[in-house]
Amino acid sequence: MNFLCIGAGSIGKRHVKNLIFLGIKKEEITVVDPRKDRLLEVKKFGIDNTFTDLIEALNSKNYDLSIISSPTSLHIIQGIEIAKKGIHILMEKPLDSDLKNLEEFTKVVKDNKLIVMMAYVFRFSPLVKKVKSLITDDVIGKVYFARGEFSEYLPDWHPYEDYRSFYMSEKKLGGGSILDQSHIMDLIHFLLGDFQGVYSFNGNLSNLELNSDDYAELLVRLKSGVVVSLHTDIFGRDHKKQLEIKGENGNIYWDHYENSIKLYSAKNKNYEVFKKFPTDFNLNYIDEIKHFIACCEKKVNCISPLNDGINTMKLINAAKKANKLGTYQIV
Repeated sequence: MNFLCIGAGSIGKRHVKNLIFLGIKKEEITVVDPRKDRLLEVKKFGIDNTFTDLIEALNSKNYDLSIISSPTSLHIIQGIEIAKKGIHILMEKPLDSDLKNLEEFTKVVKDNKLIVMMAYVFRFSPLVKKVKSLITDDVIGKVYFARGEFSEYLPDWHPYEDYRSFYMSEKKLGGGSILDQSHIMDLIHFLLGDFQGVYSFNGNLSNLELNSDDYAELLVRLKSGVVVSLHTDIFGRDHKKQLEIKGENGNIYWDHYENSIKLYSAKNKNYEVFKKFPTDFNLNYIDEIKHFIACCEKKVNCISPLNDGINTMKLINAAKKANKLGTYQIV
């Protein structure tokens, strides 16, 4: 099973290490990154097959599966070249910084009957699975409203490097809050259903030295009628990843950093707290890759398909347009 891994930044290296952990032979892993310093880091894992150029790597051997962990703005362009070779793709989120090459990408994927799985890793979190089961089992009854927040201080993300040189600071590379923190939008879609329309504010509020956006404030209506308030930023000093869902019979509270789920029962007037979850978040990345491999082997149906990544990008594009025009936009 030959793997092609594009991008050797922090998430790319994580994926490579997890492949090795899962028993993929090191000689079956090829890594592509234009930065030679990152390729030297990968070589320390025992990976000898490295390239600075994607096309050169694609022409060097046949691959079965790939992982795209490059800057966001390169995802679809690189995906097209990979799909032309008949290689299945695990695509890091978000799908891209825009959808201008989407039609070509989806055509090549369909023609070659490929799996493209979106790497929205929180779908593999036991906490998120618990929230989904509470909703599916109708524990809080009809859902009316949800509020979610992802807030983290950008310079804290990679303390080992200058945040100004990180792709997140560059709009042209697809950096910025609304794109990178789209996990919370994907969670809403995964847990509560399809988007209908959005109002939004999106831009820059902080003194961080970047040309990408540093916050997004979205008010979203779902096709089910549920109203959702979403906030993302990369300037919050107290890091948060939280979600609150309000229903007719109670509320659900998800807190990533507390590693807990709280269920409030209107009937009993009390909270039930669920905290017995694994603390190693990397286990979710491992489960994600295992699921991707199983999908490619046609053993399971993909729980994070390409179409869901497209829908999240359509929400992001509608939110940007809503911010620009100051009007409600249909997704």
